[in-house]
Amino acid sequence: MMKSSKAFAAIAVTLLVTVSLTAAPLQQAPPGGPPPGQAPERGGPGEQAPPGGGPAAQQQTATGQLAKVDAAKREITIKSGDREMVFAYTDATQISGVDGDAQGLTGKTGETLRVTYQTRGGANLASKIEVQEAKK
Repeated sequence: MMKSSKAFAAIAVTLLVTVSLTAAPLQQAPPGGPPPGQAPERGGPGEQAPPGGGPAAQQQTATGQLAKVDAAKREITIKSGDREMVFAYTDATQISGVDGDAQGLTGKTGETLRVTYQTRGGANLASKIEVQEAKK
């Protein structure tokens, strides 16, 4: 009888530790995310699903001088001080201040751009590229 009690206690402890270790990560919500155990809401009023179906990423902006346009890779590079940032663009990227599409940026090297983007999978995806008018 003593052996079965010890065996039962050992199994119970093992099960408790296993459940605790697997449930702990589920209880931690990312900052600004939904409460633990609740799925993020999608398709709320005014919310658009991000391309690719991934979770919504926060919009950010960057301003700098256009350093390079790589039409083959569909990327632009802007420089602000000593820092360079590379942004991928798609057909859905809104581009203002040039005629046509991103191809119109090729003659704008040195111009100041404001890029609205999201970081996804380590890449910066531009949703809007604006050529800023030179201040007089």
